[in-house]
Amino acid sequence: MLKKLFNKIDMEFEKFEEQGLKIDKNRVLTYSNIICPLDCVYCFSKELNREPQKDIVYLNEEQLKLLKNLPEMIDLVMLGCDTEFFNSKIKPLETLRKLIFLNKDIAIVTKKFLSAHTIEELKKINNEMIKNGNFLTISITLSSIESAKDWEPSVPTPHQRIETLKKLFESGIKTLVAIRPLIPTLENKELDKIVELTKDYSYGYYSGPLYVKSLNHPLLKDFDHDKLKIKELNPHWMPEGNMYYQLEAPEKMDFLRKELAKSGHILFEGAAEAIKYLKEKANEKY
Repeated sequence: MLKKLFNKIDMEFEKFEEQGLKIDKNRVLTYSNIICPLDCVYCFSKELNREPQKDIVYLNEEQLKLLKNLPEMIDLVMLGCDTEFFNSKIKPLETLRKLIFLNKDIAIVTKKFLSAHTIEELKKINNEMIKNGNFLTISITLSSIESAKDWEPSVPTPHQRIETLKKLFESGIKTLVAIRPLIPTLENKELDKIVELTKDYSYGYYSGPLYVKSLNHPLLKDFDHDKLKIKELNPHWMPEGNMYYQLEAPEKMDFLRKELAKSGHILFEGAAEAIKYLKEKANEKY
């Protein structure tokens, strides 16, 4: 009986994944096949196995239909897993408004500088979600400060992103800082600077490994591989058929964890863990 039940669940999950919706534990991650325009040096998304892109639309009708019929155990929708969600071509606010009534928490990661108008609209969307017992979480990605131009040549400056973080925080939206990937060659003083500049505007932090297709990646030129934990795998949160080298820097992660603790912050494993923590804290108030 249990075997039949699990087989049925697996078949359901396959149906979602065929449409670019990856179910992982209690969350669904959306993949769009829209190439990210920011072109970061460390980005893995440009190397993902993708279906040919037909339309410039973030969520198509089939995806929206499936999202409206998510398994009950799924309580978090993570947007923009393979692209920049706040890309004006895909009408991000319009997409978000379609998802308010899913009665799920929604998480977005961005590197964009958001306008006052966009933040005001996000505030309205978040307020609508709160009425349903859910909330919107927005993570701002900051992988470096002084060396940002080397890694993210086409991205708004770290200070522009920190200004966006501050404005989102002041609007009542749950904000997180994504220090990812954790660049193995980054100096600790840059990590320290990220914490110093963001600690007053973030509910939490998370980091993660660097993913590369080859260990001969230019990022790792002349770097001692013995300082890294290296695994070849298909990350569990990516669609099947995407093998990468996962590079973790334990010493650097320990340094970051200690720096955050000094300001009373937790380093979470990922956005989902941070959001679960925030949800539990919110429920304690009632």
